[in-house]
Amino acid sequence: MFFPEKMVEINILTTDEFLKDISDYLIKFGEFEVKRVGIKEAQKLLRLSNKDDDEVEKFSNIKMRLDRLAVNMKVDDIKIRNTLSEREPLSLDEIDLRLTKAENEFYSAYAMLSNLEREEVDLRIKKLQYSIRKDLESRNIPKEFFTALLIIAKHEAPTILRNISSLPTIIEEVESFKSLSVILVSLPYTHKNEILKLSTSFLKIININEIITEDVNLAEIEKRLREIEVEQKKLRGLLDRIVETNTEEILTLYKGLWFSNTSMKLKSSSIRGGRFIVFSGWIPKKREEEVCEKIREITNDICVVETKDAENTLKEDKNTQIPTKLNNPKFLKSFESIVKLYSIPRFYEIDPTVIFTILYVIFYGMMFGDVGQGLALSLISALLFWKFKSFRVIGGLGIAVGLSSAVFGFLYGSVFGIEGKIIPSMWTSPLHDVLEIMKVSIVTGFIVISIGLILSVINTAREKNIPRLILGNKGIAGVLFYFSLVGYPIYILLSGTTFNPNLMLFGILVPILMFVTEAIIEAKKHGHSVSPVSIFFELFEVFISFVSNTVSFIRIAGFALNHTALMITFFSIAEVVKGGVIGDILALLIVVFGQIFIIVFEGLVVGIQALRLSFYEFFTKFFRGGGKAFEPLK
Repeated sequence: MFFPEKMVEINILTTDEFLKDISDYLIKFGEFEVKRVGIKEAQKLLRLSNKDDDEVEKFSNIKMRLDRLAVNMKVDDIKIRNTLSEREPLSLDEIDLRLTKAENEFYSAYAMLSNLEREEVDLRIKKLQYSIRKDLESRNIPKEFFTALLIIAKHEAPTILRNISSLPTIIEEVESFKSLSVILVSLPYTHKNEILKLSTSFLKIININEIITEDVNLAEIEKRLREIEVEQKKLRGLLDRIVETNTEEILTLYKGLWFSNTSMKLKSSSIRGGRFIVFSGWIPKKREEEVCEKIREITNDICVVETKDAENTLKEDKNTQIPTKLNNPKFLKSFESIVKLYSIPRFYEIDPTVIFTILYVIFYGMMFGDVGQGLALSLISALLFWKFKSFRVIGGLGIAVGLSSAVFGFLYGSVFGIEGKIIPSMWTSPLHDVLEIMKVSIVTGFIVISIGLILSVINTAREKNIPRLILGNKGIAGVLFYFSLVGYPIYILLSGTTFNPNLMLFGILVPILMFVTEAIIEAKKHGHSVSPVSIFFELFEVFISFVSNTVSFIRIAGFALNHTALMITFFSIAEVVKGGVIGDILALLIVVFGQIFIIVFEGLVVGIQALRLSFYEFFTKFFRGGGKAFEPLK
């Protein structure tokens, strides 16, 4: 929990007859990250044949067809996304066969319905021609005018009509059905070519001569339209049944597709020579024995399985990236996500998630201590957490900090901004004891930065960088320097004992000499010249950062005071307007608005400040990050 899981590199050499069974097992196993096998691992082996390229092309084709069918069948996108976390061992050939069957069933009915819809549109247009024929004859349209019916899509109608209206045209919408609009236009023949240029935007254009001369049997049209309506109703019912029965099949095919995709990824990272195949990847060390036994079982012991610890892999190749698999309980996932925003720890580094969680929650509670507002924040966050999956991280975070605010609210005696009247203060009141809360803030800063420096010592020891461990400004020398520069004065201030300047001076000068020694060693190691100016500014930066980072924790006291002062402001405004029915209602509204404003706006600001204290003042003391996240096949 305090360190990432130990990882081991596993290399598997076997014959290609076991390729499918091994890849299927590793996919189901899940905690296997593919590592591309390089020439160093198998100098005389060749990469897999071009058959892999054919598989990729086939996969892409099936994926495109499956996506198109899912869109046409209106399969829920959320259900499709959920299949990403599930996989079923289906081959591409089987997916192709089952997809073809579903396509044939759906598209045959879909095509019949589309044909009927096109026939219906044509018949309705003919019916419309019949109904407007006499009207057109009675208008005595001059021969020098070009008149036509335009059939256009409704969503394109505004654009098309704007273009036509710029011409000397008479425009009239004579019919509208489904997604179509029927427009009657009439304009001088001199402008005929201009409207014909727009014909690519029309679904159909019918000349007036066709309308007047075409023989239309209205009775037959009406009869056929009724028949079409019945047939469409049957086909829509059939399509609904096809969609209902095939939706699960579509989702299953997606699961098989993700399985095939992962299998292809595994194969493409492997190499082959003759009948032999090599797999390579990373697995958690705790499951090393389980995986090795299973591989031997699958291959009937016709294999060579080699495992190497991360440290040994690095000795062979310093450029190897060891994946980091964090090992935190589920209830810390919200805080783990925030840690990852800063960076991912390297495989040997301390995972700061647990410590960050504790400190962040304490920082927030100290700055936003209120029983009522804290519980309200927790309740709102809980609703977000349970109702909306996309708000799980924020919701989990809000529940924790809200409860912390409520705890500090009891310590401060504050309920919805009212201090000491509803419940007594169990510790102190920020408003009435400013000096106390400021002292606590500074001491908190000293403790937090000290923890950060101690964690840095542990990380450096695990990295086995001895000069930095002993002489570095974030090693043992840095701890001694910080305790002498900041810790000792704080101790004198709180305890009231006599100040010993010699002790403080010794505690500062010795670490400075150690810093200089480390700088000289590093310069010689990299072949650089030692610059006194550079060393001076590095020492000055260390001095300033230690002091300023500690003083920065005063913001805890500042925001604790600000929280109480804001609520007092709203209560004061409410008291001014209070009086009479309208005044009392207005005062109540002001108080309610004040509570909402503080929970939302100040709650957000305090969250950002707590994050700043964690990231800038704490993480920078020990957390270098730059790790690579473990990306298992699952």
